[in-house]
Amino acid sequence: MRKALRHAAAGVAIALAALVVTVPSALAAPKVLVVGDSLEESTSLHFDKYLPGIELTVNAVGGSNTYEILDLFEESYEPSMSVIVFDGGTNDNPQYPQILEENLAKVAATVGNRCMVVPTIHGYSVEGFNNRGKNRVVHEFAASRPGTQTPDWATVANTQPQMLQPDNLHPSEEGADYRAQLIAEGIFGCLSAVETAPAGPVAETASAASVETREIEPVGRMAERERELLREMGPMLLSQLAALTAIKVLGAR
Repeated sequence: MRKALRHAAAGVAIALAALVVTVPSALAAPKVLVVGDSLEESTSLHFDKYLPGIELTVNAVGGSNTYEILDLFEESYEPSMSVIVFDGGTNDNPQYPQILEENLAKVAATVGNRCMVVPTIHGYSVEGFNNRGKNRVVHEFAASRPGTQTPDWATVANTQPQMLQPDNLHPSEEGADYRAQLIAEGIFGCLSAVETAPAGPVAETASAASVETREIEPVGRMAERERELLREMGPMLLSQLAALTAIKVLGAR
């Protein structure tokens, strides 16, 4: 399996090298903004190898949820940037994928038709909720914006345990390097106007699906939005419960 991964990595590197040649040397270097959390902090250490000729701005802070990553985007974004990497969602509560959806929409509204790279998400499950909802948001967002690139980190993390540290969340050294290649390939896909491939289901192992944590403690805007979503969902859930109860009563007669 490791041999296959090394061959895959070599293939990515060769593809990137070929794409680099397509960037005319006479033109100014493309500007790319990368914002994210602790996963991006470790990933970005490897970008120099895979993003030659790119003017890169990285603003990543460990523990950031997507509201905080939105703040990082807003403080770093310049209209001259042609590609935006929004590497977040890991620290969002998976019970509320709407929060990721809202923050991606805010970034898209600001950048207009500029290309975005949005990796799929591998994170902890919380109270029985895994990351399928957040990854569905990523794929739906990409489908709504042709050209959006979605490096599939979630499938890599869920199927290749050596890519993760023992906490089953942060990338290992090998994982951070491979993750950098995936994101770099997405960036060059944007720069060369490559259409993103139709998204397939994210592979998830039983162990990845069953990991539970209470580490996500929402604060500030995150906590406020979660409370709003809970209030909005409350009447709908009660209505569904009443309908189910009615069906059971009728069935018992």
